Amino acid sequence: MATTKLWKFKSRLDRLINYAINGEKTENKLFVSGIKCMPDTAFYEMTNVKKQFFKIGGIECYHGYQSFAENEVTPEQAHEIGIKLAEELWGGRFQVIVSTHLNTDNIHTHFVLNSISFLDGKRFCNTKRDYALMRMTSDKICEDYGLSVLKQEEKYNKYATSSLYKALMQDSIDYAIANAKDYNEFIKILQDLDYIVTDKNNTLSVRREPYKKNTRIERQFGSNYSKTNIYKRILEIQPQFPYSPDPYLLAYRSYKRYSEYQNTGNRNKLSLIGIILYNSKLSTKHTENLSKTNFARITPELIGELKQMDEYSNQAKFLATNKIDTEEQLNDFWKTTYEKLAPLKSERENLWKKLKRAKFEDEKKLIENQIVEISKKITPLAKELKHCNNIQKRICKIKEIELHNKLEKEKEQFQKDALKKQRTKSKNR
Repeated sequence: MATTKLWKFKSRLDRLINYAINGEKTENKLFVSGIKCMPDTAFYEMTNVKKQFFKIGGIECYHGYQSFAENEVTPEQAHEIGIKLAEELWGGRFQVIVSTHLNTDNIHTHFVLNSISFLDGKRFCNTKRDYALMRMTSDKICEDYGLSVLKQEEKYNKYATSSLYKALMQDSIDYAIANAKDYNEFIKILQDLDYIVTDKNNTLSVRREPYKKNTRIERQFGSNYSKTNIYKRILEIQPQFPYSPDPYLLAYRSYKRYSEYQNTGNRNKLSLIGIILYNSKLSTKHTENLSKTNFARITPELIGELKQMDEYSNQAKFLATNKIDTEEQLNDFWKTTYEKLAPLKSERENLWKKLKRAKFEDEKKLIENQIVEISKKITPLAKELKHCNNIQKRICKIKEIELHNKLEKEKEQFQKDALKKQRTKSKNR
């Protein structure tokens, strides 16, 4: 069975890395690997990420281990399991060193996890939920290798599963806001999604069965989900389609948007549209062969599955409509759009302040109508700006992956060349 642990490390990062990749403990670094970094240059690569996002100091990294019972695994198996665990938990956002130590009776793998994400510059937060997810993922991989696992306590299951539950909840709330024409319809959409809504004392709480505890959405997801801001977002967002509880209609719209640009993107993989679609791993339902009878009802899970498809298809449509083929054109478009958007947002904010001071209903209604009208100008510009930012993030991520793959190939070639030289020397002797 494998035990795991993860804790913060505030001391010198270089010393911890040197300890982790110590050749005496890792069979001359045979069992040392890097995820999104090279082990020998990991200190400089991790430090550069911190400098890039101006986040020097504080927690340097997180140090963890995965320890196996005596004689349970071979060094190769332990290292392979460790790499899979690190890839699944952190590989998409953080740099990690994975090193398997063989100097004790219990083979164990160390993890050195950069505290700052190379993708968005956000800090890693090691909560109980993160640790529970680490433990559950470790057990799942060990089971795949036919190894024994520790019995999971109920509290770890609660923390690990709550992550998906809260993510689906946030998707559902965003969907309800985007499709509601007023606050009452917003509540109805959440109820159609099987959420139990409690609106009391100016706070909004929701939950789904079998969960028993209400979630106060402002506390969970931030001030953007306060009752006041939800009301503002409903007023500012104009639904593209009238709300319908028909799940087939939702899935069909998403698939239709995606399929319109899929072939265009794949024909030219070097264009930005090609990058968006070709590098997107979509786990959504293919609806072209599905009939209405395949959908029982609309659910948060269905919304979550289709959300990513909508995002990629809308980004592809944005690039095609505005004839953006290069990163330089994307940056120029962002600057132009921002210059148009800033004064409109300032004007709308003044209208909201004016609405707070209004005393008569007729005056309030007039100001609300003005907000709706200016929001019609803001919404498309804000969406374009968001597309620019998300596409830029995806480009950076793809570049990072391509660079990592290139360095890995160079490392493999270097090792092959070194091995070839050793063999040549041995023959000459």
